[in-house]
Amino acid sequence: MNQLLVVPVLFALISSAAAQFAGNSHLQNAVVLFKQGHYEKALAEFKEAHAAQPEDASIDNLIGVTETKLSSLEEANYYYNQAIRLNPHLPGPHKNLAVNYLDTKNYDLAERELKSALALNSQDPFVHYYLAALYLDTARDKEAVEQLEPARALLDNDPELLYEMASACLRLNMNAAALSIIGDMERRSALNIDQEYKLAVLLSGQRMYPETVDRFKRIVQMQPEFWGSKYDLSIAFINANRPLEAVAILQPLSLKRVADPNILTLLGLAYEAAGNTPKALDSYEAAVRAEPDNPDRYLDYTRLLMDLDRYDVAAQIVQQGMKDTPDAYGLNVRLGSIQMVQGAYDEARESFQKAIQTHPEIALGHVALAQSYMRQGRDQEACQVLAASRIMVPPDAMLEYIYGLVLSRLSQSEEATAALKRSIALNPELAEPHDELGKLYFKSGLIQPAMIEFERVLELDPQQANAHYQLSRIYARLGDTAKSNEMANETQLLLQKQREEGLRAQAARFSGFQTKAAP
Repeated sequence: MNQLLVVPVLFALISSAAAQFAGNSHLQNAVVLFKQGHYEKALAEFKEAHAAQPEDASIDNLIGVTETKLSSLEEANYYYNQAIRLNPHLPGPHKNLAVNYLDTKNYDLAERELKSALALNSQDPFVHYYLAALYLDTARDKEAVEQLEPARALLDNDPELLYEMASACLRLNMNAAALSIIGDMERRSALNIDQEYKLAVLLSGQRMYPETVDRFKRIVQMQPEFWGSKYDLSIAFINANRPLEAVAILQPLSLKRVADPNILTLLGLAYEAAGNTPKALDSYEAAVRAEPDNPDRYLDYTRLLMDLDRYDVAAQIVQQGMKDTPDAYGLNVRLGSIQMVQGAYDEARESFQKAIQTHPEIALGHVALAQSYMRQGRDQEACQVLAASRIMVPPDAMLEYIYGLVLSRLSQSEEATAALKRSIALNPELAEPHDELGKLYFKSGLIQPAMIEFERVLELDPQQANAHYQLSRIYARLGDTAKSNEMANETQLLLQKQREEGLRAQAARFSGFQTKAAP
C-alpha cells in the first residue's frame, strides 16, 4: 500500500477542518502548523481546540491524524475510538483507525473498521482502496478484485498494488481484466523487471504463451545485456510453438556462453520442436559433454534417440552415463525401459531392481518393475510388486493408478476402485485414473458415476478418444441418440488423427529413401 496516497486525504481533512472552524484560533493555528509539517506544535494546538470543544468528534479525529503522523499509533487509535464513540456516524475515524490497523497487520480489526466506513459512505474510493490492500495482503483474491473498479483511480497511483491486482486477476482466470491492467501499466512504464517476470510466470501457468512472450520481450528490452533474459524469452518462444525464434536466440547465445549445458539442452529442444532432428541430437550430445556428471543430460539425449527407434545407441549412452554420474537411478530406469521395448524383460527387471535399491522411496522404479510384468501378462506378480511397494513409498498417484489398473485386470473391482480413488485424491489432474474408474463404473452398471468420470477425462485431455467412445455408449444407453452420435463421430475423428500422426512419424523415419528421377 502506497503511504503517499494517505497524504491527500489528510490534507483534505485538515483543509475541511479549517473551513469548518474558522472562528477557532487554536484549530486554525493547528491546521497551518500541520500543513507546514510541525506536527508536535500542531498537536498542542489541536488539544487546546479539543479542550474548548471536548464533545466534537471531528477534533478527536484530527488529533488522531496528527498522532499518526508522529508515529504514536496507540495514542492515535485512542482518539479515533473516542471520535467514534462521540459520533459513530462519522466515517473518517473508522477509516483512519483501519489504516493504522493495516500498518500493524491487524487485519481483522482493519476490516471491521473499513466495512463500518463503507456502510457510512460507500462512494469513498479510499475505503475501497484500503480494502483492496487488505484483501491482497491476506490472499483473498476474489474479494480484492471486487474492489478494483471503485478503487481504480487510486490504484493507478500505486503501481505495486495495481500489479498485485493484475496477479490476482490471473489467479482467478480473469485474463481479460489482467491484460487490461498490464497493458495500461506498461504504457505508463509502471512495471519493473521483477514484476514483469512474476507476471510472465503467472501467464505461462495459465498457458497464455503469446502474452508470456510479450512480457519476456519487454524484460529483454529493459536489460538487453543480460543473457538470462534472452534464455527465458527462448523458453517462452518454445512454449508458444515458435521454436525457430527460440533457435535464433539460443544459437548465438550458445557461442557466447560456450559449454553451458542448460543453453545447449534448450537449443536441442528448440531444434527438435522445429523438426531439425540432426541438430537437436548434436545439441543434446554437446550438453552431455559439457556436464557428464548430470544424469538429466543423458536422459534428454536418449529420449530423442528412443523416439527415433535408435535403442542400441541410446543404451550405450545410458551405460556410459552410469560410469560418469554419482546417482544412476534415472539412468537405470531408462536402461530398463529400453530393454523392455526390446523385449528383454529379465534384463529390464534387473535394471529396475538396481534403481529401486538405490532409491527405494521413489515410486517410479517400482511402477516400472510392475509394468515389466504387466507387459508379459503376469498381472499377479505385478500386483505383488505394487502391494509391497506401497509400504515403502510415500503416497503416489501414479503408483496407485497402476495398482488400480492391475487389480482391475485381475477382476478385483472393489480393491481396484479404492486404489483409483486414492490416485485421484492424490492428483485430481491425472486423466488416466478417471478413465479407468469410469470403465469400472460402466462395467458395474453405474452409468451416472461413469459419465462423470469420462467427462472429467475430457476436461483434462480433450483429445482422449476412448473417453469420447465410452460417452457415446453411455448416451446411447440413456437414449440420447444425438449426443451418442456426436461422441461417436468425435471418436472416429480422433482415431483418424492418431493414425495420420502415426503414419507421418513412420514416414519420417524413411525420409532418406527417395525415388531417383528418370534419366
